[in-house]
Amino acid sequence: MKYEEMKPHEINRVLDNCPLAYLVWGSHEWHGVHNAVGLDTLKAYHMTLDLCRETGGVVLPPVYCGYQTMKPWARCRHTFEFSKELVIQFVYEHLENLYEEGFKAMVVIMGHYGSRHVEAVKAGVARFTEKHRYPKVLAMTDYEPASWVDVKGGDHAGKNETSLLMYYRPELVDLSRLPDGELDQDREGCTPNAKEATVEHGAMLARLFVEQAAPRVRELLAEALRGWPKEVSSG
Repeated sequence: MKYEEMKPHEINRVLDNCPLAYLVWGSHEWHGVHNAVGLDTLKAYHMTLDLCRETGGVVLPPVYCGYQTMKPWARCRHTFEFSKELVIQFVYEHLENLYEEGFKAMVVIMGHYGSRHVEAVKAGVARFTEKHRYPKVLAMTDYEPASWVDVKGGDHAGKNETSLLMYYRPELVDLSRLPDGELDQDREGCTPNAKEATVEHGAMLARLFVEQAAPRVRELLAEALRGWPKEVSSG
């Protein structure tokens, strides 16, 4: 399931039986004093691994390449900011490589979701889909599937994101480092409800993500396989 850990014959088996690839897109970014700076990427990666267990396919190593981070907005330290042009090109070239390998459906899961960053990732997808009618590509934030059933998932290092990291990697969260009293988002660099984070809430969001996303992904792959032109070849 983890592409980088698979032997060639194992990848070939996936391409024959379930030619679906997941690409996780995140960042290194300040997420309060209580969270690891890789939160965006780490929780999206684990959520995507759970999703892949349901749908089949492979998960590529996560990409830490964030645009519109806390660095230019609030001058937060320990944050890497990349250009819009790099993000667009990097997404595009990842998809081209997956196409050449023979994957027929690709899903980009974004764990970092500043609006301009999301636009940049989707612009990279659009550049690819303008060139290739197939494969089929879906790009979405990791909180989007929950919104399909009216559950708000996205925040910045608040109750939702912190809960997800607590669920998957509890050793990377320390709520005791948050200051006493009410949190100030501008000062702390996190959504004010961060202290409400729980493992149970993270588990609920993780479960909801898989329940809602899996049917969409299966249909994406089915659509790609139904419509794949016989003259299209890759590799």
